[in-house]
Amino acid sequence: MTDRRLSHLNAAFAELRSHIPRFPYEKRLSKIDTLRLALAYIEFLDGLAHTNLTVHEYIAHSPKWSHSELVSSM
Repeated sequence: MTDRRLSHLNAAFAELRSHIPRFPYEKRLSKIDTLRLALAYIEFLDGLAHTNLTVHEYIAHSPKWSHSELVSSM
């Protein structure tokens, strides 16, 4: 991969990381962890968008998300 392409890829991951909820004390996420967390966050937002519940109600009624690190960092 060329230096320019690698630089663009790293910038894209940095941008993606900036949109994922995280705890302030967490170290920088690896690329694979960034992708996994982004997928989980998208799944969470998609599920929330298909309900009439508030964020807190959705979390309380969804066992998958009630103990999720992603949700606890929001």
